[in-house]
Amino acid sequence: MSLDLDKRQRAMLREMGIRLWQPQPVAAEVAAVVTPVNAPKVSVPTPTSPATPSLQPPMASVPAPEVSAQASTTGNSSSAWSLGEARALYPKPVADNGQPAVLGAAARWLLLIETPPGATDADPLAGDTGKLLDNMLRAAGLHQCAHAVCVPLSRRADAAAAANAAPLDSALAELLKAEKPNVILIMGRLAAQALLQSTEPLGKLRGHVHQLAGIAAVVTYDAAYLLRSLPDKAKAWDDLCRAQHIAHRAGSTA
Repeated sequence: MSLDLDKRQRAMLREMGIRLWQPQPVAAEVAAVVTPVNAPKVSVPTPTSPATPSLQPPMASVPAPEVSAQASTTGNSSSAWSLGEARALYPKPVADNGQPAVLGAAARWLLLIETPPGATDADPLAGDTGKLLDNMLRAAGLHQCAHAVCVPLSRRADAAAAANAAPLDSALAELLKAEKPNVILIMGRLAAQALLQSTEPLGKLRGHVHQLAGIAAVVTYDAAYLLRSLPDKAKAWDDLCRAQHIAHRAGSTA
């Protein structure tokens, strides 16, 4: 299924610098990821569409600082990360009769967004990065979803506190139990590596549907990075479309 964008949503995408193309449907992939909660973690590659323009190089425009393998493992261990408070991204839409408008996207979204230490209380839709994120999410229709929640994910600034902190897995398990999401969007390279317990670069983590505690998860760039790397906005839109397909499938069977 392709997204049916109205004029306002198309204008948002043009403002983001994204060409108005759509990836071909990924029905086979989506069907494979609607699995029970205890399903094993899998990574399903998405077929390359001939109509999709080639956007190279993947992340060469903003190279990440080089670190040793030991430093990367230590700094990205699960105890080094903490989850912030869950907050609704948008007020629940209301229909003419005063009841919540559950629309076609009745699926429950959870956005796990990489955030600098000490900024977990900031409004995710504030500032330039927030404006970009808001445009992306509105273009995908999340402002009309019945349930779209954002949770900041940040590394602990205090190494000693991180060493004594509980693993991220326990906090994440409680979050997933409370929010019961149908699809998870992970934004940010280091956050994705920590959550998926992977050392793969973001270029290899995105473009697939992962399983996070049995829930379909899609990885993409964080908004701060996209402000610095304009060519990757189109890739982020591709990732968001992939997550939207999963959400639509889940919402239609709810």
